[in-house]
Amino acid sequence: MRLILFLLLFSGSLLSLKCQQNAPATENSTADPKAAAIAQNVMEALGGQEGWDNTRYLAWTFNNQYHVWDKKTNDLRYERGDSLVVIYNLDNKEGQVFLRGTQVTDTATANPILRRMYPAWANNSYWLLMPYKLQDPGVTLAYVGEGKTQAGAPAEILQMTFSKVGVTPENKYLVAVDKQSNLITEWSYFSKYTDDTATFTRPWTNYQRYGDILLSSGRSTDPADRVNIRDIAVPASLPAEVFKSPTPLDRSRIK
Repeated sequence: MRLILFLLLFSGSLLSLKCQQNAPATENSTADPKAAAIAQNVMEALGGQEGWDNTRYLAWTFNNQYHVWDKKTNDLRYERGDSLVVIYNLDNKEGQVFLRGTQVTDTATANPILRRMYPAWANNSYWLLMPYKLQDPGVTLAYVGEGKTQAGAPAEILQMTFSKVGVTPENKYLVAVDKQSNLITEWSYFSKYTDDTATFTRPWTNYQRYGDILLSSGRSTDPADRVNIRDIAVPASLPAEVFKSPTPLDRSRIK
């Protein structure tokens, strides 16, 4: 019964879905010249393509879900609460599910969890890495014009739509790029690209340097909001148990 309850909670935990697993790239993306120039400025402000390419490991918590991702091998560690651990590979979509330290061998129980891993990673990594993905393959980027954030700061507004890519290609985003810092400071999410009214608008604040790149943790003006990103780390190496241990990690060791 507890596992069934978890599955119900897990399936409802995805707040928006859109992400590619590949590194940022301009090939097969579409952008008008103004939008492309702004997107390139954003990438440079974040640490540049070289900084992103040199980043192998990323760790973060979003919406009470902890992740450790190896960009090179596409291995993913996923933890929820103090009992669920999933070791998963994003390429072959195979993995192991552990509950309270014991592997779940019943495929009728484990497989539904494994099937949710890729969408969960796609969603949860996008809440951390969206600024790096403005020119991903399949993204159509358009310059909307000058505008202001909800806080009243002047910004350049870009629109992101998608062509047969990601988990939910029908989505649309408007992102606000600060004119001075060239960093994204706000996004608006539309569940359908035809929608005129955003499902939500949230800030992107509290940028800090992690290794060679900048990452933002602030997604709400309420510090206690679960959508704020926590436990961010970009370690140069990882303990051996990260992609093996069936029990939750000591997150202070991932840094």
